[in-house]
Amino acid sequence: MISKVLLTPNCVIDWKASPHMIVSGVTGSTKTNTLEDILLSSMSAKSRLDSQQIGMSAKPYLIDGKGADLASLKSLHPAVTPNQAARVLRIITQNMHKRYDRFSGDFGKVASDYIENGKSVRNIVLIIDELAVLLNDPKLRSEILRYLFDLLVAARQASIYVSPRWGKQ
Repeated sequence: MISKVLLTPNCVIDWKASPHMIVSGVTGSTKTNTLEDILLSSMSAKSRLDSQQIGMSAKPYLIDGKGADLASLKSLHPAVTPNQAARVLRIITQNMHKRYDRFSGDFGKVASDYIENGKSVRNIVLIIDELAVLLNDPKLRSEILRYLFDLLVAARQASIYVSPRWGKQ
């Protein structure tokens, strides 16, 4: 399985070695652009860098709490409201549990080791921008946090990779 994503020739993210990431920094420090680069690189087909294969052809999920920059990637159907975010997180968490059932007893195997409908099961990359905005909804805050906690604790073994950016609270 390819687990590496090329951002620049000197910056390669290896999801297998570091399955989750939090992007933080001051306003204007290109956090959102970095998340977009990670997302698009994760989706890309395999390319080569110094005889290493880079690119995962991952299935992307995108949540943008402000409905701003990353929400412009309309073809990815980004979730922009707390209800939409909770739904996406619920779907990914359910998918994770199904993958656990499927992978059970096969230590060391990953999604791409399994065939479903004639194709390898794809990695999943979840990018969340401005999570803090979504957590301001008192009705959905605990649901969103519960799904996010489940994913951050257990998703790696199901070949699901999560990268949240909190934003300001």
